[in-house]
Amino acid sequence: MSAESKGVEVCAFWVGDAVYGIDVARVEEILPVHGTAVPIVDLRRLLPAGTPPRTAKPKVILARLGRRRVGLRVDGMAGVRRYTVAEIRPGGAVPGVLAVAADDCRLLDLRGLLADRGAPRRVPL
Repeated sequence: MSAESKGVEVCAFWVGDAVYGIDVARVEEILPVHGTAVPIVDLRRLLPAGTPPRTAKPKVILARLGRRRVGLRVDGMAGVRRYTVAEIRPGGAVPGVLAVAADDCRLLDLRGLLADRGAPRRVPL
């Protein structure tokens, strides 16, 4: 199988009225998780956000950045999506957006998005 046909899997989620995604390999768990404290980042504060779909239920995605764990507060989950290289084009002007898939899912660079944002607050879950 060629690298081009292999594709990429992303964990897709709503922030406002837009769908974003991160590499599924970074996702440890979709919370609730109890008995641990992790830094939480509300992505509505970092990304352009309109009104989420009425069916969206807020969640926290527990993601791994190297050895660190961070909780990403999102407006709702949009499932796991798979894209081929041909379906992905370069990102736009939004900081932290690496690329945009054919269905307008914006693929995030978590390190880039969270850089220079200060330390997120720790919240017990």
